[in-house]
Amino acid sequence: MNNEEVKGLAKKFLVGKATAEDKSKLHSWSALNADDEPEVVFTSKPENAEDVKSRLFDRIQSKINTGDQPIYERFIGTRLWYRTVAAAAILLIIGTPAYLYNAGSLFKDDLADAKHIAIGKNTAILTLANGKQINLSDAVNGKLADESGISINKTSDGQLVYEVKGAAGRGDENRLNKISTPKGGQYQVVLPDGSKVWLNAASSIKFPSDFVGLNQRKVQLIGEAYFEVAKDKSHPFIVQTDKQEVEVLGTHFNVNAYSDEELTKTTLLEGSVRVSLDGNSNAVHVTDAFVILKPGQQAVLAAGPIKINQADTEEAVAWKNGYFKFNSESLSSIMRKLSRWYDVEVVYKGEISKDRFGGTISRYKNVADVLEMLESTKLVKFKVEGRRIIVI
Repeated sequence: MNNEEVKGLAKKFLVGKATAEDKSKLHSWSALNADDEPEVVFTSKPENAEDVKSRLFDRIQSKINTGDQPIYERFIGTRLWYRTVAAAAILLIIGTPAYLYNAGSLFKDDLADAKHIAIGKNTAILTLANGKQINLSDAVNGKLADESGISINKTSDGQLVYEVKGAAGRGDENRLNKISTPKGGQYQVVLPDGSKVWLNAASSIKFPSDFVGLNQRKVQLIGEAYFEVAKDKSHPFIVQTDKQEVEVLGTHFNVNAYSDEELTKTTLLEGSVRVSLDGNSNAVHVTDAFVILKPGQQAVLAAGPIKINQADTEEAVAWKNGYFKFNSESLSSIMRKLSRWYDVEVVYKGEISKDRFGGTISRYKNVADVLEMLESTKLVKFKVEGRRIIVI
């Protein structure tokens, strides 16, 4: 891309008109080195937001003209994530009379302990049908167990893979394996049918060690997981949670069903799924008992009927792709995500802020970086004591 193309794409991004292809081009443009000095642009009037965007765009143009590196940072290998202007974050406070674009670090002594809090990692416990537990962090690569002709293996890249070896036995829906991630953990598993599952922190999934002979491929989920389901029209794949069932034939989707979240969200990226109330996939004659999702839609379940919204699919699967994306999100929701990923306790002193925040940052940054990003809005302040984050 030449400089004019880069400037044009950057301008589209800043005004919210960039397509997925536009973002991909920007992501692949190059990586940005952090500036020597932090930059904070803050205005107290909403009508000045465009002026701030203009200043940011001028900065992009300046970097192009001076041969400096662009505003997108490349992370591990081919994984490309939008992160910041000048190596920290663009943070927009939505629904408040203040706009902030932050491009630096505002480290505080109150956050010193946060630098010692470990980042989440690939870790989980496998519980076999006979009750035996295997710590997948400690287990060596290779075969971990055999169950009814199924070989359970840990790969060198940290996945758990179920492989059919020879003549597998008949599946038993009552003999289940379970994979559980703790707070601060995540894991990927390839099920016996070839379906892939990414488990987020503080989540678990139960499933038969073999689906052979079963009419359906049913798994039970607590927490959050992203699924890429192997196609098998004669054997529907069903994800059961506490409040709903999601039935598919072959598709890519994300289910967020944490017990401490008010809403259960099912986001479809590819294919088609049917989301049913209360695990009752046969309730076709009950009004609002189920919905059929199309790609780009999200089923939202609270106390009432299931609602369908247009989804921000990037936000829904940001965790799986290695970053946090906050889109007009409440502080309490953000802090629950941080609590799960960094395995920390969150304590509130006084009334919880009603402001809503937007921003994007890698999950592999220290929690202090996320807290600094939030603090830089001047709308919230934190103190960290050991593994406890105090919201002041």
